[in-house]
Order: sequence, then C-alpha cells, then structure tokens
Amino acid sequence: MERLAEAASGLRHLRWAREVLASLEVHYEHDSTLSTEQRDNVLKEVIELRTQVNALSGAVKPYRDFLERERTRFRGLMRLGRYLQENAAGAEERADAQAITGGFEEAFAAMEARDRAPKKRALREAIRKLRAALSAMDVRLVDAISTAFVDSLYPALTAGGTMVADTPDEDDDASG
Repeated sequence: MERLAEAASGLRHLRWAREVLASLEVHYEHDSTLSTEQRDNVLKEVIELRTQVNALSGAVKPYRDFLERERTRFRGLMRLGRYLQENAAGAEERADAQAITGGFEEAFAAMEARDRAPKKRALREAIRKLRAALSAMDVRLVDAISTAFVDSLYPALTAGGTMVADTPDEDDDASG
C-alpha cells in the first residue's frame, strides 16, 4: 500500500488522514467480521487518530490563512516594486523605485522569518507526529487484525503519491 509522500502539503496530509479516519470509523460501525476485541481496538485507534487529525488541522488552518492573507499582501508589494522599476521615467525615478523595492524585499524577508517560518515549522511538526501515529497504528492493527485490514484504510493516491485520488474537483486542492 502506498503512503502519501512526506513532502505533500499540510492540507493534503489532512485530507489523507481524514480519509483514513473515515475508513476506521466505518469499519467500526459496519464491519460485521470484526470480533468484539477487534472492534474495541479499532475504536481506540479512531479516538487516537481523531486527536492527531485535529492537531494537524490546528496547524494547517493558521498556515493556510497566513499564506492566503498576509503573505499575498507582501507578494503584492514585491510586484509593485517591480512595476515601479520597470515603468520609471528616468534614472532618478528608477533609483527611487529600486530603493522602495529594496525596502519591500527587506520587509518580505522579515515577514518570512518572523511569521512564516514558525507556522511552517509547527505544520511540519504536526505532519511528522501524524505520520508517526499512523505508522504506530498500522503496526498495532496488523497485530490485532491483519495487514489486509490496514491496507483497506488508506485511499488510493495520484500525482506521484502527493494527492488522494478522487473525482477531480477544481475547488479541492487536497485531491486530484
């Protein structure tokens, strides 16, 4: 069974984990082949995985919001700087535009270090914890139930293992 690529985005990891969680939940609710002990094991895994999914969601949302709101504003400043330089009327105006662009570049670099880097570290740590939890869960469930059961939990992937395979939806960045 193929696992989502570690380099996949936080949003794609969140989608992937939610797919696995949904599989666990429906096995618990509808799989009549599970013994009582196996169902108890599945329920424990549902509870643990839900905790990990919520933790990842708590890291994905602030990072995505930051990228889509704050960082885009700074990127707009960078485009403004390029525009001013490209459309300067003369040497003096071009020098002023270059100075302005330099200030924008410094502000962008400061924002990247101050705001983006910690959010990205938190996101990558949440992804690392999720992946470790899934690996540990797989081992426990193989021992308690079977390898085939564990394999049934994971969705098919596409795009080199970086996306959940699903019906294409242009509004769904987490699957393809």
